[in-house]
Amino acid sequence: LAVWLLATLFAFALVAVTFNTIRLQILTRREEIEVSKLIGATDSFIRRPFLYFGALQGLAGGLAAWAIIWISLWLLNGGLADLSQLYATRIELRHLGMEDSMSLLVFSAALGWFGSWLSVDQHLAGIEPR
Repeated sequence: LAVWLLATLFAFALVAVTFNTIRLQILTRREEIEVSKLIGATDSFIRRPFLYFGALQGLAGGLAAWAIIWISLWLLNGGLADLSQLYATRIELRHLGMEDSMSLLVFSAALGWFGSWLSVDQHLAGIEPR
């Protein structure tokens, strides 16, 4: 239960961070977006780079999480080796398998894309050429 709560909290944080980052990008590129709309760019054409960036940002967050897990397990296994000798048993934490690693990266990229989509959908509608 604790792992699910933490995962939900971190997923919400990833979406919120991506949302705010994309919002800032949209606000700094407001004039560029207005000019693009004036020359006939569709909303989906304008939206696409922001969605890609959000997915890449989520993927970078997933890679950071994977690295943190890998380093943590490496550090914890050293302490567990000493503990397992005291109890004459073998205790070892295993690293994520390939399937779990890929699902972590895909899910984090999807969360980044979702946060970006929410931000672009909300802010792009308010930008109209003057």
